[in-house]
Amino acid sequence: MPDRNTFYVTVDTQEIREMPIPESGIEYEIEASQEEIKQIQVLFREKNTNATNAVKYLAKPFDEWGADAERNKYDEHLVTIYRRLYELGTAETKRKINEIGLF
Repeated sequence: MPDRNTFYVTVDTQEIREMPIPESGIEYEIEASQEEIKQIQVLFREKNTNATNAVKYLAKPFDEWGADAERNKYDEHLVTIYRRLYELGTAETKRKINEIGLF
């Protein structure tokens, strides 16, 4: 079993810290290994790629099919991030994520 440490994740800013910063937005406390933290960072990067790709369609107002596909991928990555935080999260983190009602 890998060594797990406590981390605090802020999804909006995509920050992962070992110390909480209460004024930084909504933080999710998780217990994770370094490998699991790397996986969350990869999910953040993938989400950013989808956001960037969706923005490209703003200049093409009649190409909604492509924009919808990119927005859906973005949403899927965001839900995957929250699902992973839920799996690794403390009871308080699970409560916060349940309140969002994503899944």
